[in-house]
Amino acid sequence: MSTAAARTGRPLAPVGVDGFFQPRRMAFWTMVFFIANGLFFEITQLLTGYRVVPTAVLLGLVLWTLYTVPVVLFFRSMDFFEQHPPLGFAMAFAWGGLGATYLAIPANQAIFSLTAKLGGPAFGADWGAAFAGPTVEETLKILGVILLILVARNQFPTVLSVVVIGATVGLGFQVLEDLSYSINTAASFPSGNEVQPVLLMFGVRGILDGIWSHAMYTSISAFGVGYLLLRKHQAFARRLGVAVAAFVVAWGLHFFWNSPAFNDLGIFAGSLVKAIPVAVVGYLIYRLAGREEGGYLTVLAEHFVADDLVTTEERASLSSLRARRRVRKQVGKDHGRKAARAVRDLQRQQVRLVMCHGRHGAGAELADHEYAVRRARARLDTLTGTRGEVSPATSDRHDPL
Repeated sequence: MSTAAARTGRPLAPVGVDGFFQPRRMAFWTMVFFIANGLFFEITQLLTGYRVVPTAVLLGLVLWTLYTVPVVLFFRSMDFFEQHPPLGFAMAFAWGGLGATYLAIPANQAIFSLTAKLGGPAFGADWGAAFAGPTVEETLKILGVILLILVARNQFPTVLSVVVIGATVGLGFQVLEDLSYSINTAASFPSGNEVQPVLLMFGVRGILDGIWSHAMYTSISAFGVGYLLLRKHQAFARRLGVAVAAFVVAWGLHFFWNSPAFNDLGIFAGSLVKAIPVAVVGYLIYRLAGREEGGYLTVLAEHFVADDLVTTEERASLSSLRARRRVRKQVGKDHGRKAARAVRDLQRQQVRLVMCHGRHGAGAELADHEYAVRRARARLDTLTGTRGEVSPATSDRHDPL
């Protein structure tokens, strides 16, 4: 044990691995300041709304919380390298839901006023949201991603790790914005029914439009930030160009969604038409980011992990979510559901072992992960009656999907 560790009575944290709690960094306190202001503003709004439509406020809080939890878990599962601790996701969501929304309100109002003055009241009513939303909101959300990187830069070793945090920032903005819409709609609903408008907003803005909303836009612009930060082997001009292009695409998709185009088609048809380009771009972004992360995982496994822990055949599928699912499905078909779950546990422990090699190096924590892999393999051997090689070589080695 080192002298410093002996003085403190506990082992030192791994060298070069930052947490998201960084009170010595200005970026951390910048986030805390604006999140705190946003929290105060949001509590004030909720209390004001509760005096007018208490049922709507309580129902909205319950519904949008239930909406948030599985989506955040899904974002976390997308990052199969498990790079961010819960605090990182919490700070990302808080920035989007509290910090960015708090800052966006006066800026949006200013652009609405500007469009009305330049184009007239009718133009401002039709196109104000199309100009204000992308310009203000996309800028504030991506600033949150940048702040998080400044808080804990080496928490972001791959492009996908930046994309996932960007999606979480966007989700925070979407959920708090939609909660506000739900309460405001209930307050002005003509019949006095407080439940119906909340359910209506939840169905339209959460279920119908939610997939193509802020989380998708911010993940696209976050891809550009990740490319700029991590693709050091590329020329700076190229990396900067990709970052700018990604932001422009996110801005353009948000502008297209907020524009009055296709409104005459109705809610469902209009949303479907607008969703197509967002879905295509989002799929390509995730595919590119996931492929890069899968390649990173494979390189680490080949250089640092012994063959008895991750075999050559297993490495061929470990970096691909699709290949890993295929392996579990085949094992489940041959040996039952318990064996399939054992394969999943083995794959999860192998990924954590590779991650530990890449971030911490050798040490006691590495030994714990090696033991976890051997234990998972032994359980698989018991269930299948064979040596626990769980995947044949596949042709989609670096395919993240």
